[in-house]
Amino acid sequence: METHFKPFRRRWSPDDIPYDQVDRAMIADDRDWFYLLAASSFVEILSDLYARNLGDYYAGDDETCAWLAHKWGPEEVQHGEALKRYVLSVWPDFDWQRGFDGFRADYAPYCETARLGPTRTLEMAARCVVETGTSSFYGMLRHASPEPVLAALAGHIRDDEIGHYKGFYRIYRDYQGREPHSRWRVAREIWRRVAEIDSEDAYLAVKNVSLVCESRAAFTRDDFRAFRNRIRVWMRRHYPFQPAVKMLLTPLDLPASLQRFMVSFMAGGARLIV
Repeated sequence: METHFKPFRRRWSPDDIPYDQVDRAMIADDRDWFYLLAASSFVEILSDLYARNLGDYYAGDDETCAWLAHKWGPEEVQHGEALKRYVLSVWPDFDWQRGFDGFRADYAPYCETARLGPTRTLEMAARCVVETGTSSFYGMLRHASPEPVLAALAGHIRDDEIGHYKGFYRIYRDYQGREPHSRWRVAREIWRRVAEIDSEDAYLAVKNVSLVCESRAAFTRDDFRAFRNRIRVWMRRHYPFQPAVKMLLTPLDLPASLQRFMVSFMAGGARLIV
Protein backbone atom coordinates (compact mmCIF):
# COMPACT_ATOMS: atom_id res chain seq x y z
CA MET A 1 0.00 0.00 0.00
CA GLU A 2 1.23 3.47 -0.85
CA THR A 3 2.38 5.49 2.16
CA HIS A 4 0.10 8.44 2.96
CA PHE A 5 0.42 9.18 6.63
CA LYS A 6 2.55 11.88 8.17
CA PRO A 7 4.66 11.11 11.26
CA PHE A 8 2.39 10.53 14.23
CA ARG A 9 1.99 13.42 16.64
CA ARG A 10 -0.72 14.72 18.91
CA ARG A 11 -2.00 18.27 18.59
CA TRP A 12 -2.97 18.58 22.25
CA SER A 13 -3.13 16.64 25.52
CA PRO A 14 -5.41 16.66 28.60
CA ASP A 15 -2.75 18.72 30.36
CA ASP A 16 -3.57 21.56 27.95
CA ILE A 17 -7.17 21.74 29.21
CA PRO A 18 -7.67 24.30 32.04
CA TYR A 19 -9.77 22.10 34.29
CA ASP A 20 -9.16 24.51 37.17
CA GLN A 21 -11.14 27.11 35.22
CA VAL A 22 -14.27 24.99 34.75
CA ASP A 23 -17.35 26.93 35.82
CA ARG A 24 -19.15 24.15 37.68
CA ALA A 25 -22.20 26.30 38.36
CA MET A 26 -22.99 26.37 34.63
CA ILE A 27 -23.31 22.60 34.24
CA ALA A 28 -23.16 20.69 37.55
CA ASP A 29 -26.93 20.55 38.06
CA ASP A 30 -27.67 19.18 34.59
CA ARG A 31 -27.97 15.38 34.86
CA ASP A 32 -28.22 14.84 31.11
CA TRP A 33 -24.82 16.47 30.58
CA PHE A 34 -23.38 14.35 33.36
CA TYR A 35 -24.72 11.12 31.89
CA LEU A 36 -23.67 12.03 28.36
CA LEU A 37 -20.11 13.01 29.25
CA ALA A 38 -19.48 10.12 31.65
CA ALA A 39 -20.85 7.60 29.14
CA SER A 40 -18.76 9.16 26.36
CA SER A 41 -15.62 8.85 28.45
CA PHE A 42 -16.33 5.12 28.90
CA VAL A 43 -16.80 4.53 25.17
CA GLU A 44 -13.72 6.52 24.16
CA ILE A 45 -11.38 4.80 26.62
CA LEU A 46 -12.59 1.37 25.51
CA SER A 47 -11.20 2.20 22.07
CA ASP A 48 -8.14 0.20 23.12
CA LEU A 49 -10.23 -2.92 22.41
CA TYR A 50 -11.48 -1.57 19.08
CA ALA A 51 -7.93 -0.73 18.01
CA ARG A 52 -6.69 -4.24 18.81
CA ASN A 53 -9.56 -5.81 16.87
CA LEU A 54 -8.86 -3.66 13.84
CA GLY A 55 -5.15 -4.39 14.13
CA ASP A 56 -5.89 -8.12 14.03
CA TYR A 57 -8.23 -7.67 11.06
CA TYR A 58 -5.63 -5.73 9.06
CA ALA A 59 -2.69 -7.92 10.03
CA GLY A 60 -0.02 -7.78 7.32
CA ASP A 61 -0.87 -4.20 6.37
CA ASP A 62 1.91 -2.65 8.41
CA GLU A 63 1.13 0.98 7.63
CA THR A 64 -2.55 0.71 8.59
CA CYS A 65 -1.71 -1.26 11.73
CA ALA A 66 0.88 1.34 12.76
CA TRP A 67 -1.61 4.18 12.25
CA LEU A 68 -4.24 2.34 14.30
CA ALA A 69 -1.81 1.50 17.10
CA HIS A 70 0.11 4.77 17.33
CA LYS A 71 -2.32 7.44 16.09
CA TRP A 72 -6.00 6.52 16.08
CA GLY A 73 -6.12 4.27 19.14
CA PRO A 74 -4.07 6.49 21.49
CA GLU A 75 -5.97 9.61 20.44
CA GLU A 76 -9.31 7.94 21.08
CA VAL A 77 -8.18 6.86 24.54
CA GLN A 78 -6.88 10.39 25.15
CA HIS A 79 -10.36 11.71 24.38
CA GLY A 80 -11.75 9.42 27.05
CA GLU A 81 -9.12 10.43 29.59
CA ALA A 82 -9.78 14.12 28.93
CA LEU A 83 -13.54 13.64 29.31
CA LYS A 84 -12.99 11.62 32.48
CA ARG A 85 -10.99 14.46 34.00
CA TYR A 86 -13.72 16.91 33.06
CA VAL A 87 -16.43 14.71 34.59
CA LEU A 88 -14.52 14.31 37.84
CA SER A 89 -13.75 18.03 38.01
CA VAL A 90 -17.49 18.79 37.89
CA TRP A 91 -18.91 15.71 39.63
CA PRO A 92 -16.08 14.58 41.94
CA ASP A 93 -18.24 12.13 43.91
CA PHE A 94 -18.93 9.95 40.87
CA ASP A 95 -17.30 6.50 41.18
CA TRP A 96 -15.96 6.60 37.62
CA GLN A 97 -13.88 3.43 37.87
CA ARG A 98 -16.80 1.33 39.09
CA GLY A 99 -18.94 2.53 36.22
CA PHE A 100 -16.22 1.93 33.66
CA ASP A 101 -15.48 -1.56 34.99
CA GLY A 102 -19.15 -2.44 34.62
CA PHE A 103 -19.28 -1.06 31.09
CA ARG A 104 -16.11 -2.88 30.05
CA ALA A 105 -17.45 -6.18 31.38
CA ASP A 106 -20.78 -5.67 29.61
CA TYR A 107 -19.39 -4.51 26.28
CA ALA A 108 -16.22 -6.60 25.89
CA PRO A 109 -18.15 -9.57 24.38
CA TYR A 110 -19.27 -7.29 21.53
CA CYS A 111 -15.67 -6.37 20.63
CA GLU A 112 -14.95 -9.28 18.34
CA THR A 113 -13.08 -9.31 15.05
CA ALA A 114 -15.88 -11.47 13.62
CA ARG A 115 -18.23 -8.48 13.91
CA LEU A 116 -16.17 -6.34 11.53
CA GLY A 117 -16.99 -5.81 7.86
CA PRO A 118 -17.01 -8.67 5.36
CA THR A 119 -13.98 -7.23 3.52
CA ARG A 120 -11.22 -4.78 4.39
CA THR A 121 -12.61 -2.25 1.93
CA LEU A 122 -16.10 -2.38 3.41
CA GLU A 123 -14.82 -2.22 6.98
CA MET A 124 -13.06 1.03 6.13
CA ALA A 125 -16.29 2.40 4.64
CA ALA A 126 -17.96 1.50 7.94
CA ARG A 127 -15.20 3.25 9.89
CA CYS A 128 -15.89 6.40 7.87
CA VAL A 129 -19.48 6.20 9.10
CA VAL A 130 -18.34 5.92 12.71
CA GLU A 131 -15.99 8.89 12.41
CA THR A 132 -18.71 10.91 10.71
CA GLY A 133 -20.88 10.23 13.73
CA THR A 134 -18.24 11.05 16.34
CA SER A 135 -16.98 14.23 14.68
CA SER A 136 -20.56 15.46 14.26
CA PHE A 137 -21.43 14.50 17.85
CA TYR A 138 -18.55 16.47 19.33
CA GLY A 139 -19.29 19.35 16.97
CA MET A 140 -22.79 19.38 18.42
CA LEU A 141 -21.42 19.29 21.98
CA ARG A 142 -19.09 22.20 21.24
CA HIS A 143 -22.02 24.38 20.17
CA ALA A 144 -24.49 23.11 22.79
CA SER A 145 -22.16 23.28 25.78
CA PRO A 146 -23.22 25.70 28.50
CA GLU A 147 -19.66 25.76 29.88
CA PRO A 148 -16.64 27.25 28.01
CA VAL A 149 -13.96 24.72 28.99
CA LEU A 150 -16.17 21.86 27.83
CA ALA A 151 -16.83 23.68 24.55
CA ALA A 152 -13.09 24.00 23.94
CA LEU A 153 -12.49 20.34 24.85
CA ALA A 154 -15.26 19.16 22.53
CA GLY A 155 -13.70 21.26 19.77
CA HIS A 156 -10.33 19.55 20.22
CA ILE A 157 -11.97 16.12 20.07
CA ARG A 158 -14.04 17.06 17.03
CA ASP A 159 -10.93 18.16 15.13
CA ASP A 160 -9.19 14.87 15.97
CA GLU A 161 -12.20 12.90 14.78
CA ILE A 162 -12.23 14.73 11.46
CA GLY A 163 -8.57 13.79 11.09
CA HIS A 164 -9.45 10.19 11.86
CA TYR A 165 -12.15 10.25 9.21
CA LYS A 166 -9.59 11.44 6.67
CA GLY A 167 -7.22 8.65 7.70
CA PHE A 168 -9.84 5.93 7.37
CA TYR A 169 -11.01 7.40 4.08
CA ARG A 170 -7.47 7.27 2.65
CA ILE A 171 -7.20 3.62 3.65
CA TYR A 172 -10.63 2.95 2.15
CA ARG A 173 -9.56 4.50 -1.15
CA ASP A 174 -6.42 2.37 -1.26
CA TYR A 175 -8.35 -0.84 -0.64
CA GLN A 176 -11.11 0.14 -3.04
CA GLY A 177 -8.43 0.45 -5.70
CA ARG A 178 -7.22 -3.10 -5.02
CA GLU A 179 -10.39 -4.98 -4.08
CA PRO A 180 -13.12 -2.76 -5.56
CA HIS A 181 -16.78 -2.99 -4.62
CA SER A 182 -19.69 -1.50 -6.49
CA ARG A 183 -21.18 1.77 -5.31
CA TRP A 184 -24.33 -0.15 -4.42
CA ARG A 185 -22.39 -2.59 -2.21
CA VAL A 186 -20.57 0.23 -0.44
CA ALA A 187 -23.88 2.06 0.09
CA ARG A 188 -25.37 -1.07 1.66
CA GLU A 189 -22.46 -1.29 4.10
CA ILE A 190 -22.75 2.39 4.95
CA TRP A 191 -26.46 2.02 5.60
CA ARG A 192 -25.89 -1.08 7.73
CA ARG A 193 -23.44 0.82 9.90
CA VAL A 194 -25.70 3.89 10.14
CA ALA A 195 -28.47 1.59 11.39
CA GLU A 196 -26.18 0.41 14.20
CA ILE A 197 -25.31 3.90 15.47
CA ASP A 198 -27.64 3.51 18.48
CA SER A 199 -26.19 0.09 19.21
CA GLU A 200 -25.02 -1.55 22.39
CA ASP A 201 -22.09 0.68 23.33
CA ALA A 202 -24.15 3.83 23.97
CA TYR A 203 -26.88 1.96 25.82
CA LEU A 204 -24.46 0.01 28.01
CA ALA A 205 -22.36 3.09 28.78
CA VAL A 206 -25.36 5.13 29.95
CA LYS A 207 -26.70 2.10 31.81
CA ASN A 208 -23.50 1.73 33.81
CA VAL A 209 -23.45 5.43 34.69
CA SER A 210 -27.00 5.02 35.98
CA LEU A 211 -26.24 1.87 37.97
CA VAL A 212 -23.54 3.72 39.89
CA CYS A 213 -25.64 6.83 40.56
CA GLU A 214 -29.21 5.66 41.01
CA SER A 215 -30.66 3.69 43.92
CA ARG A 216 -32.71 1.43 41.69
CA ALA A 217 -31.12 -1.78 40.46
CA ALA A 218 -32.19 -1.67 36.80
CA PHE A 219 -31.78 0.54 33.75
CA THR A 220 -34.09 -0.38 30.89
CA ARG A 221 -34.24 0.27 27.17
CA ASP A 222 -37.17 2.59 27.89
CA ASP A 223 -34.95 4.61 30.22
CA PHE A 224 -32.34 4.87 27.48
CA ARG A 225 -34.91 5.93 24.89
CA ALA A 226 -36.15 8.67 27.23
CA PHE A 227 -32.58 9.91 27.70
CA ARG A 228 -31.90 9.82 23.96
CA ASN A 229 -35.09 11.75 23.23
CA ARG A 230 -33.99 14.53 25.55
CA ILE A 231 -30.64 14.71 23.75
CA ARG A 232 -32.49 15.08 20.45
CA VAL A 233 -33.52 18.57 21.53
CA TRP A 234 -29.83 19.53 21.35
CA MET A 235 -29.49 17.78 18.01
CA ARG A 236 -32.30 19.78 16.42
CA ARG A 237 -30.54 23.00 17.42
CA HIS A 238 -26.87 22.17 17.07
CA TYR A 239 -26.20 19.01 15.00
CA PRO A 240 -24.23 19.72 11.77
CA PHE A 241 -26.58 17.80 9.49
CA GLN A 242 -25.28 18.99 6.12
CA PRO A 243 -21.54 18.41 6.76
CA ALA A 244 -22.35 15.02 8.34
CA VAL A 245 -24.32 13.86 5.30
CA LYS A 246 -21.56 15.06 2.97
CA MET A 247 -18.98 13.03 4.92
CA LEU A 248 -21.29 10.02 4.93
CA LEU A 249 -21.70 10.05 1.15
CA THR A 250 -18.07 10.76 0.24
CA PRO A 251 -17.01 7.07 -0.01
CA LEU A 252 -19.68 6.56 -2.71
CA ASP A 253 -17.80 8.90 -5.07
CA LEU A 254 -21.02 10.25 -6.55
CA PRO A 255 -21.08 12.70 -9.46
CA ALA A 256 -20.86 16.24 -8.10
CA SER A 257 -24.39 17.28 -9.09
CA LEU A 258 -25.91 14.14 -7.56
CA GLN A 259 -23.79 14.58 -4.43
CA ARG A 260 -25.11 18.12 -3.92
CA PHE A 261 -28.70 17.01 -4.40
CA MET A 262 -28.34 14.04 -2.04
CA VAL A 263 -26.66 16.12 0.66
CA SER A 264 -29.46 18.69 0.59
CA PHE A 265 -32.21 16.06 0.42
CA MET A 266 -30.82 13.78 3.12
CA ALA A 267 -29.86 16.61 5.49
CA GLY A 268 -33.41 17.97 5.27
CA GLY A 269 -34.84 14.52 5.88
CA ALA A 270 -32.57 13.93 8.87
CA ARG A 271 -33.70 17.20 10.46
CA LEU A 272 -37.33 16.15 10.12
CA ILE A 273 -36.67 12.70 11.58
CA VAL A 274 -34.76 14.07 14.57
